[in-house]
Amino acid sequence: MKLKSSVLFFSLLVAGSAFAQDKKESPAPKYKIASNQKINASLYQLAFNTANDQIYVVGPKGGFNAESDQYVYVLSGQNLAVVDSINIGKNAPFGLAINNTTQTLYVGHSLQQSISAIDLKTKKQTLIPSGREKSKIREIAVDEKNNMVYVSDHGDPSIWVVDGATNTYKKTITAPGTSLLGLNVDQQRGRLYSSDSQTMEGNILVYDTKDHKLVGKWKTWSYCPLNIAVDKSNNRLFVSQSNDNNITVLDGKTGNIINKIYLGYDASPIGLVYDSKNDLVYVANRNKKEVAIVNMKDYQVIERVATKGLPNTLVINEKDGSVYVTNKSSRKAEEGLENGDTVQKITKI
Repeated sequence: MKLKSSVLFFSLLVAGSAFAQDKKESPAPKYKIASNQKINASLYQLAFNTANDQIYVVGPKGGFNAESDQYVYVLSGQNLAVVDSINIGKNAPFGLAINNTTQTLYVGHSLQQSISAIDLKTKKQTLIPSGREKSKIREIAVDEKNNMVYVSDHGDPSIWVVDGATNTYKKTITAPGTSLLGLNVDQQRGRLYSSDSQTMEGNILVYDTKDHKLVGKWKTWSYCPLNIAVDKSNNRLFVSQSNDNNITVLDGKTGNIINKIYLGYDASPIGLVYDSKNDLVYVANRNKKEVAIVNMKDYQVIERVATKGLPNTLVINEKDGSVYVTNKSSRKAEEGLENGDTVQKITKI
């Protein structure tokens, strides 16, 4: 009996220690969903205006109904209240980017093979087609320094070049044999980056923004690289790898892989944004229905914020560190997502 009692006591002691360890390893959350706004549209991308702290968000209204008027929704950066909407006609909106210097918003119309330029002061709209019939555009990146706009096209493998001064299509950087998805620009170094999901090498294509020539082809060795965030101070690239559930960190000078940050089984990371002041990356883990926050000093996930929706794209207010994320709805009605088709604001507690 004494032996059994001793074994029982030891078992309880171990269990208690394990419980205490679990409690110790689960620190109090430091981040929260501060605001949540439902929008009556299938949300995709969003942009942040540094001039007025407003959020612009787009997504097809009424599904893919070609007869529905479409809108850019304008939200307060403070509480996400809808303060305005901009009717953009029948062209379904997907991609979105802003030139904060010129106060011009660019909206991508993947189904109509064009983008729109909206003067935010006058609301004047200019439709910019490329003339490429097989286009399926995804992302838009703005080089504010040179007032140039770039558009990734995975239907007709290429990157469009648009003159922001005149809002006219200038030329196309062709990339045969690729499938270009993610897009970002480092205007300080004169580099344009695009992710190519065509092969298992998971290439990042690097172009010179002066002559638009290909100057690098960097392998991530993770299939299907998607979005790209840039650390301009330390010259690093962060690439979301949806199929391999990681963020690949690349040296922006050599293209060498610095690290791979595993985000968990079936995370499916999509959008990501870099917080340069705090050296953090926020990443939208679609299938986990969360935004993961990664410390880029030691490449460790420090927190996961549940969105209760399918997170897609993120932007940041660099002044106060607030991060905004869009959540898509599932095409499967039985999933019953609580926060489908919402914009959320993430802040520190």
